Amino acid sequence: MALTEQDKELIGSIVSRKDAVLSVLRGAIADGRLAPGARLEPDRIAADLGCSRMPVREALKVLEAEGFVTCYPFRGTAVSHLDAADVEELFAMRLALEDLALTRAISALTADDLRRMRGILLRMDDPDERPRWRDLNQQFHAILNGACGWPRLIGQIDLLRQNVDRYVRIWVDTEGYDTPQRQHWELLQACEARDLPRARAVLDAHLRGTAERVRAVAEQGAADTVLRALP
Repeated sequence: MALTEQDKELIGSIVSRKDAVLSVLRGAIADGRLAPGARLEPDRIAADLGCSRMPVREALKVLEAEGFVTCYPFRGTAVSHLDAADVEELFAMRLALEDLALTRAISALTADDLRRMRGILLRMDDPDERPRWRDLNQQFHAILNGACGWPRLIGQIDLLRQNVDRYVRIWVDTEGYDTPQRQHWELLQACEARDLPRARAVLDAHLRGTAERVRAVAEQGAADTVLRALP
């Protein structure tokens, strides 16, 4: 597994090794470095990260509970493949939680929050920033969700987002950025106007449209099952 500079800094930081390994593996699954069906070998991961097997095993247990990986008795562990039902469930949960966050956040967004959101969208419009589009997208939504002021809610939204990001990455790269970017601008404009009904309607359309496209990606990849990746 290729490590980013951020991964290397995290592994060497003062957080617990289990939490560091957990963050690195989650990120690698979300950004596609560990694809659906990829086999996860604790010895290999431990060697890559320069740690013992114990924090890797602990991290894999958490990832299994979160739905990022699947453990097969006597066959090992692999990155989970989401099917259409999984996508429907995850996005229904995201819509409910992000709607709640938006409802709390829209009146709490500061002028600086709105300025930063606008600046991010301007960068996302720039073709030269296209390689960073998904990171910028995450930053945009993080500012909005963060204004709700509820850390547990923010954490749950982030977990759900990471679980589907590997598929979002595929459809955005193949189908283009125009529709989601237009919706981002509409959402920002509604937030600037403190127009909650409009903001909720835009967010609903944004997430439902994303869910439909991600479901198609998941169905297209259904033939490449996790079991095929395991011996």
